[in-house]
Amino acid sequence: MLKSFIEGANICDKKKESGNFFYLKLNKENSKVFYFENNSLKFEQNFKFGTNIIVKDISKITSLKPDSVMEIIKNVDLNEELLEDDLIENSYLINEPNKKIKKKLIYEIIKARLKEISMITIFKNINFHHNHLVTKNIYLEINSQIQSNCLDKIYLKIFSFNGDTSNTFLQNVSDESLMTTANKLVHFGWKKEAIPLSNERKSIVARFFDALFG
Repeated sequence: MLKSFIEGANICDKKKESGNFFYLKLNKENSKVFYFENNSLKFEQNFKFGTNIIVKDISKITSLKPDSVMEIIKNVDLNEELLEDDLIENSYLINEPNKKIKKKLIYEIIKARLKEISMITIFKNINFHHNHLVTKNIYLEINSQIQSNCLDKIYLKIFSFNGDTSNTFLQNVSDESLMTTANKLVHFGWKKEAIPLSNERKSIVARFFDALFG
């Protein structure tokens, strides 16, 4: 069984209403998206980029060290209401306290990069061109090393499909939970594996010959 199928079945099992959805996993150096429709795995795709690309972008544009960028992402409240002259506190600038970095700049970098990621993985992904008509449900699993309350709000804003998307965060799904789902699949099968059998109505003569000749 494909791991993606088990992960999707795990969601279907825990969230009974979710038979159609996108599942995007953003790891540190790579990402994966797959699509479930009618409780069946329809498509999956891997990407050679992850959340670390956000850190690299901020570091490149601001000349901040990656450690400083991580401190800012984890602790600074980054939002649209920031003033243009709001600066990052020196306590978050590890070994580079004399730099003057605007919070708004970092917010805009994060938003721009996440918007690009959302377009590449889902919204402008040619492989999902028709699937948006079926579902607007997106499950997001984000690398915990670069996750914070303010980032969660940006994720939800960016991945809202014209304000009409239902986004849900999935905390790192445990191996135990996946093993439980896999065990159920092995022993009891999957709901989409049920094969409907037609009960053909036969005439009296046909039933007589069946009874007579078996």
